[in-house]
Amino acid sequence: MKTDSMRARFWQGMALGILLMPVVLAGCSKTQQVLVREPAATTQTLEGRWDLKRFGPVGQETSIPSEHQVFIDFATDGKISGFAGCNRYFGGWGYLEGTKDTIRVWRTGSTRMACPEPVMTLEYRFLEEITRVSTFAIEGNELRLYYNEGRGVMQFTRNSKS
Repeated sequence: MKTDSMRARFWQGMALGILLMPVVLAGCSKTQQVLVREPAATTQTLEGRWDLKRFGPVGQETSIPSEHQVFIDFATDGKISGFAGCNRYFGGWGYLEGTKDTIRVWRTGSTRMACPEPVMTLEYRFLEEITRVSTFAIEGNELRLYYNEGRGVMQFTRNSKS
């Protein structure tokens, strides 16, 4: 008798789960973004090394002291690497398909050396914000990477050796 009751509750739970599954999955669906190596219809290229000059909220950017040499290097194979002030970092990047100024950057790792303040704070902020980059603009030898839906900007200059 007790087994029949347990079996009935089990099947009721299964039926409820099956009925709720489409609702749960619909809430989890996400449009997949396709990343490509070439931007749509533009002559601008990110490839090469760019040295960070300032970054922060638009209109309130903080200058980077020249002795820290923070930089990003965009490789043609979709990898990034660079130096964040204390540690080296690496990750991936790509243009959002069908766009001319939308990119995605994802940081997959960095070395873990400790440095004195304020270098560690600067590095932490830079590594956090680089993964939030969504759009870019290039004018001459200046690259601007916009993050936090355009509220923040990283301003770079093209390294003359790249």
